[in-house]
Amino acid sequence: MRITIPTAILERIEEQAAETYPEECCGVLIGSDNESVRKVMHLSETKNVHDENRTRRFMIGPDDFIKAEKFAREKKAEIIGFYHSHPDNAAVPSEHDRDFAWPWYLYLIASVLNGKPSTMQAWKLRDDRKRFDEIQITIS
Repeated sequence: MRITIPTAILERIEEQAAETYPEECCGVLIGSDNESVRKVMHLSETKNVHDENRTRRFMIGPDDFIKAEKFAREKKAEIIGFYHSHPDNAAVPSEHDRDFAWPWYLYLIASVLNGKPSTMQAWKLRDDRKRFDEIQITIS
């Protein structure tokens, strides 16, 4: 499996990650799935509504999630994953990420070091929820 993402969407995620630094940004990836390739066609930016530590945690609120679902339906697409940033940390899922992730979805993580976007990696949680597998990103 791989994920295909337009350059403009990757750039917007990086911008959002820098804008929200030192807190985590988050949002919803909207597109299509044909088993071997998931194609991101749109994103739905959301607010990080985590109420404890937004520098190390994120949460997408129900209103933003419903808005993303509606947008996906309007575009004849589906929610295929989520993205968030890791301020001053690697673009690798944390144990907290694993605890709250859902197996079918893709997770795009953007590392932001000292306020500047660094690396971005995509991940998919295994069905047994024991670990994430890295997913190849293809830029379109």
